[in-house]
Amino acid sequence: MLLPEWTNEQGEQFKFSPVSTRRFRGQRLPGTFMFKAQTGEGEITHQEWENPLYRIGCRLLRFFKKFGLRVKESHPGIRLEAVLSGELKIISPAGKKTELLAGQYHLTDTPAFTALFKKNSACSYFVTHYSKELIKEMGFSGQVFPIAPRWMPDGMNDLIREVLHNPYEEKIRDFYYANAIRELFFVHLTAGPATLPGELSDADIAAIYKADSIIATDLEQHYPIPELSQMAGTNEFKLKKGFRQKFNMTVFGRLLYRRMEQAKILLETTSKPIKEVALEAGYETVAGFITAFGKNFSMTPLEWRERKSGEGRRINDENQ
Repeated sequence: MLLPEWTNEQGEQFKFSPVSTRRFRGQRLPGTFMFKAQTGEGEITHQEWENPLYRIGCRLLRFFKKFGLRVKESHPGIRLEAVLSGELKIISPAGKKTELLAGQYHLTDTPAFTALFKKNSACSYFVTHYSKELIKEMGFSGQVFPIAPRWMPDGMNDLIREVLHNPYEEKIRDFYYANAIRELFFVHLTAGPATLPGELSDADIAAIYKADSIIATDLEQHYPIPELSQMAGTNEFKLKKGFRQKFNMTVFGRLLYRRMEQAKILLETTSKPIKEVALEAGYETVAGFITAFGKNFSMTPLEWRERKSGEGRRINDENQ
């Protein structure tokens, strides 16, 4: 795998080594190997899915002191970069400054940039590389132009979370990723800049996305509002108001929504026992999971699986 080139401002390169994902608690990109580089200045964790036409990556950057990180991408083409938590401040070789907050994304074709970090700061972001061949294959004969940072529309945010939690087996994972990367681009093309009404600032909105990222990363946890507010860097009032405005649900409702979405994916795409589905969806007991599922969908998880399996067989028969 050809990783990006990461160096400090003195030109000293970060050395990456493969690491185990067994105890890793952050965002995971299923099916990928994890590489990590660590110095006295900070650490970088890098995951990437490789395909001749595209790349999908998830990166976590932590620095213990004020730091300038030079990044040189290893793949040409255009990139979609979406910040999941923290903030990403970058400067192009021409001196152009760009700042992405949690919940924002942009398109860029700049192969090299410098990322600036405050002392004791961290940033995680999702990135996709679109090759020129793939862009042409999708029907764009001309150039796809970069765009300035904008808020992710709901469809993009949810799709990225789905990619990071997908349970698909290796034999169909590349097919899934190939479709997901195209759908991400479609969502970008069809959605205008996302805005939030009311009195929330950009920093408030970023905190809402950070809180949503915290929830999505560990579905087992039910953080109290005061604790989640503090983790996200906002207050309780703004957190609750932002979740209602952005997601049209309470903070706890958002957790339940995330759990149910993960459960549906597992039920529809795997043969895992209900007990295992319940645990992966964040429920301590099977009974609690079945009760919650029934309240949302008026059927048991097993009935849902059987119905979806029947629909899949019917569609296959019709297409033959």
